[in-house]
Amino acid sequence: MIDSIILYFQFFTRIPISVAITEPEKKMRSGVRFFSLFGLMIGFIEAIVYWFLQVLFTPSIAWILVLFFDVLLTGGFHLDALSDMADGLFSSRKRERMLEIMKDSRVGSNGVLAIVFYYLLITFSFFSLLPQITSKLQVIIVLLLNLIGKNGISLLFYQMKYAGNNAEGLGTTFLDVKKYDIGFCQLLSFLTMFLFLGKAGIVCFIISDLVIMIYRKMVINKVGGFNGDTLGACSPISQAVFLLTLVIMRGFL
Repeated sequence: MIDSIILYFQFFTRIPISVAITEPEKKMRSGVRFFSLFGLMIGFIEAIVYWFLQVLFTPSIAWILVLFFDVLLTGGFHLDALSDMADGLFSSRKRERMLEIMKDSRVGSNGVLAIVFYYLLITFSFFSLLPQITSKLQVIIVLLLNLIGKNGISLLFYQMKYAGNNAEGLGTTFLDVKKYDIGFCQLLSFLTMFLFLGKAGIVCFIISDLVIMIYRKMVINKVGGFNGDTLGACSPISQAVFLLTLVIMRGFL
């Protein structure tokens, strides 16, 4: 467990952890059972930052600043994937060309639009919740945001096929993830969501997983499998769905 968490911090964040881990790919794959726990740990750091910022400023400014802090902390890792995924999958090209576009370091119009709409959705969703939620619930939302993102990605590992002719890249690390590891990750996310949000957490969990299954089917239909970009893009998609679901349920929070 510890080795897997350390590897996730080394790879998915900019936190300097100078610890050498043996068999990194194997431990990243087997550690999927703790993937949502890793997301919760990132969320804990960001929740503390948000709590401090909302004391100094207002909740709306604190939200903007914590989103900026998230980019500093993670390097915008999954946002880059969202941009590349949008450029490739919505290019109206053939499968091979879509995969080539996702490998291109340049950002296209679809990628820019995906990032813009992501931030618009999560920003205005949070703002619309502010009049009806306590400071404690605001912190809980920040705490759970990365958990729900990592939970969504783990769902894509189920019987995953790699998209591409050459088996290389980050996506191949998560081939052949065991079903019970994915199940444990999902269970941990479900229990955490229920613990912090009650029945609303259950609804958010179910809707998020349903949307990710639709996304999974779309990606498979377009390119036949997953790569690092289509996997990583799932995190911001899950986060946006989570916040939109909370908006729909705002009267029950």
